[in-house]
Amino acid sequence: AVAALEEGAVTPNELINDTGRVNIGNMDFYCLEYKTGHGLLNLEKALATSCNIYFHIIGSRTGIDNIDKWAKLFGLGELTGVDITGEVEGMRANKETKKKLYKENWFPADTAQVSIGQFHNCFSPLQLVRYISAIANGGKLYRPFLVKKVMKFDGSIVNETIPEYETVPVNPETIKAVKKGMV
Repeated sequence: AVAALEEGAVTPNELINDTGRVNIGNMDFYCLEYKTGHGLLNLEKALATSCNIYFHIIGSRTGIDNIDKWAKLFGLGELTGVDITGEVEGMRANKETKKKLYKENWFPADTAQVSIGQFHNCFSPLQLVRYISAIANGGKLYRPFLVKKVMKFDGSIVNETIPEYETVPVNPETIKAVKKGMV
């Protein structure tokens, strides 16, 4: 939703008709909720109902490069910087990942699958929490810390974590539209 709005592939009030099936790249995708589809949906209703067909369509309009760009900006498939060792970055489904895993080209149907969170996405729960908190707080992508403060027995502070964040360059109207649908 964020990528589509930011890249001008959809507006919050544009109506898209989910008839129960859509063909993208010679592959049929079906609505999982209703055999006849959800009917006409705007962004808010599509988010609220988690309409696959809506997101297949707007994701295909947006394109995998733009979806991948925004996923990366929100920290998905990237190291979070959490203050423990052993963190793994995970991966985002994109042209490079598919080429690396299968030595295959990217197809439009691949983008449709990524648009509903499927295909080769591998995100940690912490990456997802950071992403969703950035939506909730207006675009601040915080570095997570496990320890806020270390104190001696006498109450003196040995070490205290100062919050750190990056600001995702997302339009406040985009955040507002996405939050409205998620409520």
